[in-house]
Amino acid sequence: MFRYLAKWLFLWVVIVGTVFLSPDIVNALPNQSQANITPAANNTRVMELTPRQRQMMQAVNQGRNRAISKVLEESQQKKLIKLLRGGDSLNQAVDKLKLSSEQSEMIQAIIQLYYLKMKAVTVNF
Repeated sequence: MFRYLAKWLFLWVVIVGTVFLSPDIVNALPNQSQANITPAANNTRVMELTPRQRQMMQAVNQGRNRAISKVLEESQQKKLIKLLRGGDSLNQAVDKLKLSSEQSEMIQAIIQLYYLKMKAVTVNF
């Protein structure tokens, strides 16, 4: 009986000691001083946008998507949509498509143009 209780006591001491003394255990509460910053691995700020900015960014994204779809053939458009819904970023999805050099250059130019437009939307406010 004493041996059984000693094992359980030892187990509880190990568990409690691990929880309180381990520096790797993260507190479940968010750090209040870093509330507007994403995790350290990404190291980018989370943007707080006004509803107008969000609407303008959505319009910029839709314009970019229309411009890209004009460059692609129908089968390429379908494959691009499938890749994007699969979790790839726009650049990753474009890289996976089999594009001619002309199409690739056009799409990269469109992406850069709309990136600058997106930047203008966020800087002006």
